[in-house]
Amino acid sequence: MKDEHHTNEMLRKSIHIAIGFFAVTLKWLPWRLAAAIAALFVIVNWLVLHRVVGKGVARHERGYDAGIVLYPLAVCILILIFNWHISLAAVAWVILAFGDGSATLAGRAMPIAKLPWNHDKSWGGSLAFLIIGGAAAFGIARFFGSPSLSAIAATVLIAAFVESLPLGLNDNLTVPAAAAATLGVLAIQPFVGELVHPPIAWPWIVVNTVLAFLGFALRTVDVSGLITGWLLGIIVILGGGPPLYVALLAFFIIGTACTRIGYARKARAGLAQEKGGRRGAGHAFANVGVAAICSVACWRGLGLVPLFMGIASLATAAADTAGSEIGQLIGKRAFLPLNFRRVERGTEGAMSIEGTLAGAISALIVAIAGTTMAAHHIRPGFMGTVTIDRTHTIAVVTVCGILGSFIESVTGTFAKNVPNNVMNFFNTAVGAFLFWVAWNFVPMFGFEF
Repeated sequence: MKDEHHTNEMLRKSIHIAIGFFAVTLKWLPWRLAAAIAALFVIVNWLVLHRVVGKGVARHERGYDAGIVLYPLAVCILILIFNWHISLAAVAWVILAFGDGSATLAGRAMPIAKLPWNHDKSWGGSLAFLIIGGAAAFGIARFFGSPSLSAIAATVLIAAFVESLPLGLNDNLTVPAAAAATLGVLAIQPFVGELVHPPIAWPWIVVNTVLAFLGFALRTVDVSGLITGWLLGIIVILGGGPPLYVALLAFFIIGTACTRIGYARKARAGLAQEKGGRRGAGHAFANVGVAAICSVACWRGLGLVPLFMGIASLATAAADTAGSEIGQLIGKRAFLPLNFRRVERGTEGAMSIEGTLAGAISALIVAIAGTTMAAHHIRPGFMGTVTIDRTHTIAVVTVCGILGSFIESVTGTFAKNVPNNVMNFFNTAVGAFLFWVAWNFVPMFGFEF
């Protein structure tokens, strides 16, 4: 059985790598046609492929593997995102194909040693990702004539690190997401000449580095959390600037304080954060990933809306973290959000009055920090003269944070087997989306230009 599983994995990853050669076709195919072909394969793989090839390429005993659907879906999204600069889609595609595929094959054939932050991955696999994935990325970049080699090197390095992390998410999602975000920041010039933050952000980068190591010293993050948190902080600084980074700092302080307060008491009740309160890469990406995506949109010069969507996502993360930690500590009556039926503390999706109030206050603090910094920092001349109604904007961001956390609690009562990190990413995405809805559809809300 073990040999059969090994053979299946070898075949599956060989196909995974081979499909990467089709990235060269993006040079000639119209991007709409390429995206349509990738979308077609999503449907075909979902409805047909697992029935035809069965257990030959699937990990699941019933002959189904989510990866065979997520792979073409990731390629389709890459093409849609980078349709104006299709070479970036090709680079991210080959990093997924050759980097991720070779990491698995080499990790099985010559693991060398286990990674200290993830014992399911090895140094041999990571080195293969860097060497083979890097060679493929450099080759496709030269074939298309862009982007710069330094941007390629940084992208491969970050994608390899993300692939090695115990995120609990499929590599067909995390690897192309990391590659796309890095390429978006490093390989593309913004549409606008004026940014909402100074072009040189070295003081903030120094602050981010110091705080990352301080968090590790205070035992609030482990090694993977330190590195991932630092990388996400850099993306936020480069894209969202001080306004979004100050909101991130507010969330970091609130989350750390709420986790640490009464930790021994929560541990005795079996409700405390695992690993002594240390949070890993999965926690960092789940809570800050949406803000990082919004930062990339800011870097692209897409205006103030992505900036405040990022702040709203962090307000949601703060509301959820504070609501859970404080509710488990002092909440006297835990109940389900839809029927108000009383349940035990720690039940998935449960809420308490104390936790809800703590979450609302935390969302308000993050909203005040980010919005105030934005109002102070945005200069006349950025997209004309911009006036931010602080009170109105703070109120909307706070409400988005509270509602995003509430919707996550409602969803949690139905999706009990979904990993916590996935739910955290979901609620931050909801918070950001709610701000976008408010901007577009709530009367009398917006910024004056």
